[in-house]
Amino acid sequence: MSGLKAKFEDFLKITDCKMHYEFCNGFLLEFQFKKTNFPHMIGLHKLKDMTVIQTYAGKAGFANQVLSKIKNGTLTEADIKTSKYFPLIQKRYEEFTLDNLFSLSYTDVIIDFDITKLEKSKLTKTKFILFEKNDKQENRHLCVAGNEKDGFYPETFFYEPSDYYLKNQVQEKIKKFQILKSDGSMYFEDEF
Repeated sequence: MSGLKAKFEDFLKITDCKMHYEFCNGFLLEFQFKKTNFPHMIGLHKLKDMTVIQTYAGKAGFANQVLSKIKNGTLTEADIKTSKYFPLIQKRYEEFTLDNLFSLSYTDVIIDFDITKLEKSKLTKTKFILFEKNDKQENRHLCVAGNEKDGFYPETFFYEPSDYYLKNQVQEKIKKFQILKSDGSMYFEDEF
């Protein structure tokens, strides 16, 4: 599936579903994707030379404004590719697919992510990183922030060709993965 609108429609299939991970150490991680996560997940906020981004960035309703333009076809893949910043998000954009989000559930996960082990990073709220190597042995990452008391949420998705965010971090294996629909019924389940 290609195109910005097609990517969004694909992502909608798992919005408002609970992503439920049981780790081998017994910890349960649960979070939900919201449709408003989409613009940030694919990196549209980084396209600072685009009018829609300049107009709404940092303001309440940013995601809804961008999503509205995607839905009605006034913001397209062709549009975002004209941004001089698109090369900065191109791999992130290409790697952000529903299949890739699912396949992140079949690898180890970074638990208790420790930002102090990195020279530089903006992932100050990240607690978990689900990661997977693509066919070129480059990494895609889904970062999850939050805590047990207030809940967890998807913070960002990005692509990094190296193991920069993974080295020297504590990793755990995923034992069971489920996607639960908002009515509580099972959308998908797998055990390892």
